Amino acid sequence: MAERDDDERRDENVEAAAAAAGALIGSIAGPGGSVAGAWLGPKLKRWVRGIWAELSESARQRQTDVLFWAIREGVPVDEMEARIKASEKTELLAGLALDAAWQTAWENKVRTLGCSLAAGLLAEDDATIDTEQMIIAAIADIEAPQLAMLDLLVAWRPGRNTAEPLISGPLDLPKDSHDRPFDDNWDVAWREWSRELIALARPSVAPIAPSLLGTLQRHGLVVQNANTDETVERLQRAVESAFSQMYEHVRAGGGYSTRGAPRLNTHDVAQEPTWSPTELGEQVFLRFRDAGTDLDDVWTAGPDGVTAPGAESPASG
Repeated sequence: MAERDDDERRDENVEAAAAAAGALIGSIAGPGGSVAGAWLGPKLKRWVRGIWAELSESARQRQTDVLFWAIREGVPVDEMEARIKASEKTELLAGLALDAAWQTAWENKVRTLGCSLAAGLLAEDDATIDTEQMIIAAIADIEAPQLAMLDLLVAWRPGRNTAEPLISGPLDLPKDSHDRPFDDNWDVAWREWSRELIALARPSVAPIAPSLLGTLQRHGLVVQNANTDETVERLQRAVESAFSQMYEHVRAGGGYSTRGAPRLNTHDVAQEPTWSPTELGEQVFLRFRDAGTDLDDVWTAGPDGVTAPGAESPASG
């Protein structure tokens, strides 16, 4: 009965879409268009119904593919249903993954969703399931442009001195994020990217960088570094130290110098904002990379179509 109701509702939607399209043609084209709209109505009905069927079929296939990749990642096929229904959290996890698959045509993303679903269904604690929900929610909002930006911020870093290339990488992840002596905690590892550096490395994403960074920030995958105050404070301490040493030197020579160091104006030393990846951002990037994702050259090419430093695909790591 419920299935018949769904079919009837779908038929009503098809009828409404076809009628609306016919009316639109009439309103745009005038009296002659009204005749054309009336004539095209039945044809549009069949056309809308065909597209609906194709979309539904391809969407169901992508959702099936998510489950297939979850099985490939270790979820026993005969336990799949039980694991999904094990709790409200696992049901939500599966729902997020399947819904995201319905809304994309990118096979790399479908495969990555399956890998993430497997990680959640095979988890032995709620904390891991909660983390996987955040990862899948982020993956749902990521397409190739967002991944190109995340790839750059996570897997590469600007050179730290003149002896290094302007852009260094790809990093050995996750090793380089845990490489500080005597401290195995995650570290940002000098990954701070300004808009200027982003545009240099990935010119194709530069015009839409604010949107891409906004999406990644919304999911906690990158952060904007609010370091202006810290920079001013650090510079102020350096200036005071230099003036103190100069004062002592001049006094030792029998001269006189004012001891007070000048105060720095924040506006005089304000830096361009920079963005850095978070640990969660690295996890999401690695999920795509480990699923074998490839990025199209259109998102990784440098000026004049030449591959820019730091422009290899996530799979290259």
